[in-house]
Amino acid sequence: MNEGTIIPLRSVGKLLPTNPASDLASLIAAGLELGRNKPEILERIDHDRDALALRKKKERCEDQAWLMSRGQPFAGFELDGDEDWAEQLELATGRPRMPAVMVLIFLLIRGYLGGFKDKKTAMILLESRTLESLFSGFGINPPGLSTILDNVNAVTSDTLDFILDMQIMSVRKEKLDDFKKITVDSTDVESNSVWPTDSGTISGLAHRAEHLIRGLTEFGIVLKLPVMAAEYLEEIEILHKRIQLSFGKKDSEKKRKKFYRKIIKIAKKLRKILLAALGRAENKRSSLELMPSRSLRLMTRLEWIAVDLDNLKLAMDNAVQRVLQGGKVKTEKKILSLSDEDAAMIVKGGREPTLGYKPQVARSESGFVTAIIVPEGNASDSGQLRPIVDKSMKCTGVKPSILSFDDGYTNGEDRDHYLALKIKVVSFSGSKGKRLIPSEEYESKAYIKARNDRSAVESTIFVLKHNHGFDRVMRRGIDNVRSELLEKAIAHNFFRIISLREIRQKILKSA
Repeated sequence: MNEGTIIPLRSVGKLLPTNPASDLASLIAAGLELGRNKPEILERIDHDRDALALRKKKERCEDQAWLMSRGQPFAGFELDGDEDWAEQLELATGRPRMPAVMVLIFLLIRGYLGGFKDKKTAMILLESRTLESLFSGFGINPPGLSTILDNVNAVTSDTLDFILDMQIMSVRKEKLDDFKKITVDSTDVESNSVWPTDSGTISGLAHRAEHLIRGLTEFGIVLKLPVMAAEYLEEIEILHKRIQLSFGKKDSEKKRKKFYRKIIKIAKKLRKILLAALGRAENKRSSLELMPSRSLRLMTRLEWIAVDLDNLKLAMDNAVQRVLQGGKVKTEKKILSLSDEDAAMIVKGGREPTLGYKPQVARSESGFVTAIIVPEGNASDSGQLRPIVDKSMKCTGVKPSILSFDDGYTNGEDRDHYLALKIKVVSFSGSKGKRLIPSEEYESKAYIKARNDRSAVESTIFVLKHNHGFDRVMRRGIDNVRSELLEKAIAHNFFRIISLREIRQKILKSA
């Protein structure tokens, strides 16, 4: 295991050898400090990278074994006859890799600035004197973008949860918060996906399925599609644009129905052609001799095509039901995104719906995020009360004395559960909470204060959205979204630590 030695920032020899007093420098310094004080974090990061490297090595060895079985030996590669050789792989010493603490720093930078492919973030990485000093301190050259991404993306959401736990533990030790008061709220987060329309979904699925079928040539499967396939695709795209341009115009509903009848008719013909091509591809696959890794990728590609064609039929059925028949389509039958299958339609508080996710955020009195969970779909807040509170308690190691929620979390069973744990105040704001909580408790000073303080979690979510882009995610899939939001929360917490330390120093100096 390659353990990174944590070296403080030191300036590069320049005309003005000073480190900038910037937010980025403060964040990096705080990250280095946590890595130094909690080396378990670096061990977890290395474990994640080792696990990924072993999976890749196992794939390479399986390919090599396959080639050797066909009389194509590889120099330096021998099988010892053990049938479980693939499960007994170990990583050998190779090229020096990025120190684990540098991976931690890049995670914090991404949580603060956003994705590394963003032009602004890329410019900061190139121009930052702080990072130049950091690389100099470690005696390494600035890593390339692909190296950074490979390393930070290897870190699992479980490890990010662990980093948050260690961060909160450090806050407790430093007595910046006692975590006796926890407020919870949910918010909507926009996914990295376009707003769904029936015609756009039909067009997108048809184009993608056709593109994937043509791409099978890389596996040695050459399929000749009829000339009509390209013509159908072009007609579908034209009709989709006409549907989009018809909104707000005279007789728009009548025109849209006309266009939809055409696009559905053509899409059915195209789907029939693509299904036949998929069948031919599956027949040809059985006669191919491919390395295990390529065989797996081919099977995955064929599964994608089959799913897209199934979804294309579903999208056409939905269009018939919703547009032509004027009916409604159940949410579970809707195809909401072509790029992120886990994204859901989030409807919150009468606001405009959002295509994305609905994370739950727990906040302490001093403004620290103590837990984040990202449930599937548009989960009700009341059903997420216990999961988010229990996760917050696990992270802090503290049983709070006050829990405060808005009206959407009102849940008598869970309230009784936490009262039975001797938590003094379990408050819900709003009419439902008022009906549930006995009037003498609801009107007591403790409960009035809990309701007044509850809005503080909304200010924390605002800061997360304004400073860290918490309102929109760049990564896709619920596991990746959880990781991205955790990175943003960890970066936010570091800035709270920095701010509270500065306040404490001012108080000490003025005393």
